[in-house]
Amino acid sequence: MRRIFALMLIATSGWLLYRTANEWLGGVDHLLGPSTAGYLDEPAFMFPMVGSLLALLGGLTVFFGGPGGAMIAILGGVSVAGFALNIDQTLELAHFWDNQLAVGVVMLMLAAMAGSTSRVSPRASNADDTPDSSGRRIF
Repeated sequence: MRRIFALMLIATSGWLLYRTANEWLGGVDHLLGPSTAGYLDEPAFMFPMVGSLLALLGGLTVFFGGPGGAMIAILGGVSVAGFALNIDQTLELAHFWDNQLAVGVVMLMLAAMAGSTSRVSPRASNADDTPDSSGRRIF
């Protein structure tokens, strides 16, 4: 279940990254170009961009089983949703995928669910010497 949440987090943060790059730069292909330097002092560009990159990195870390990925993704979700609230953006549910606040809240929710899900399976957490609930030993 943790990996499903991580995949949804990767998709959500990738969508925000794509949307922000298309809106400000004219496409994702200009993301690493010199036109990005002109927007480094623009918080309306930087907070969604950095937040979506943090959430993408956290989602990838959670997906591949690394520790701390959910916390990185939570930081990304907080930066996106917090900045959207700071600029007085309202939560519109008509086209929620185009609303920065709604996407930030979804990223935050997915990161929290991925962080609260256990990394080890219930079978792996039992010791070899203790019987499981059926009374049989697991080797």
